[in-house]
Amino acid sequence: MQGNLNRIHMFSSRPARMLTCAALAVAFAAAPALSPAAAFADSSASEARLAASRQQVEQATQTLQEAEDNVADLQALIDQNTADIAEIEAQLPAQRQRAAEAMRAQYKYQKSTNSFLSAVLGITSLDDAISTLAYMDTIEEANTAEIERLNDMEAELQEKKAELTEAKTQADAKRQKAADALAEAQRVRSEAQAEAEAAAAAQMAALSGESAAATGEGADAGNTSNTANQAGQTVQASVAGGAVDWNLSEADFVATWTARIDAYLDGSPLAGYGAVFAQAAWDNGLDPRFSPAIACTESTKGTYCFRDYNAWGWMTSRQFSSWEESISAHVAFLAANYGPTLTPEGAQRYCPPTWQDWYNKVASQMNLI
Repeated sequence: MQGNLNRIHMFSSRPARMLTCAALAVAFAAAPALSPAAAFADSSASEARLAASRQQVEQATQTLQEAEDNVADLQALIDQNTADIAEIEAQLPAQRQRAAEAMRAQYKYQKSTNSFLSAVLGITSLDDAISTLAYMDTIEEANTAEIERLNDMEAELQEKKAELTEAKTQADAKRQKAADALAEAQRVRSEAQAEAEAAAAAQMAALSGESAAATGEGADAGNTSNTANQAGQTVQASVAGGAVDWNLSEADFVATWTARIDAYLDGSPLAGYGAVFAQAAWDNGLDPRFSPAIACTESTKGTYCFRDYNAWGWMTSRQFSSWEESISAHVAFLAANYGPTLTPEGAQRYCPPTWQDWYNKVASQMNLI
């Protein structure tokens, strides 16, 4: 019992296993300098708040992962104890019967002298005496062993039940911790999403009528398949706000956005990868529409890729061997460098020469998902 209780304590008090966040595995891209006309007063403050929100999300997600891992380990111990209890309880009736018979035999043996006298009178040699006494000892030991076995089984049963109660208490506490962490992560993500949408609206107002290109190289520099190639445009489109509900459970969030993204990508090389986009969006706290919409703008949904499995015109040094790998990496890259959703400033960073056209087309595609 003590060994299992020690394991319970170890599971409940061990250090958190650090969540491997893809967003932290992607190198931060150097942001191009914005043209003076495109900058506005509160951009740095907005970026700082969004960065802080992302850090809060990562911390809450880490806490959630720790709690879920501990619950899983405790549940395994609960399952083992439950199985052990069932096995002992299944064996107990037969053992109780054997022990009862042994106790009756023991009682009769101890109260009766006839058996002992008969055995003694029947001894004809030293060897017979030794064999007779050994036989009688064996009977005595067998009866005692059956009784002791019953006692041991009943004691083990009580220990297992105590361990099970302790494990369930620990698991309930961890489940509550996981629920609290999830609620916190959802709250922070919702706030970050709303803040990004508000920042986008403020930027659009500040950049109204601005048609100049931004300076520097963007994430898609040199991508000849980019359909947002019209210079001299102004920002006009806007992403529909409130479309991403972070208060869903992970399973419901992924299922909802898998269906929506799959419908959007149907018939393209990216068809059927909605679940990958949706899971990566959940893991990184990113608007799930963002990366698929960029894929449409930069490569017509993966139809015209300038590098294998790179649908985003993404001038990264990384090489990809599958859509699963590249989708997860791109979503993490966006979350780490562009905030939870599309903003005009993000467009200036991703596609400086024609960022207005790029913003309008990505925003319009996001609204279709």
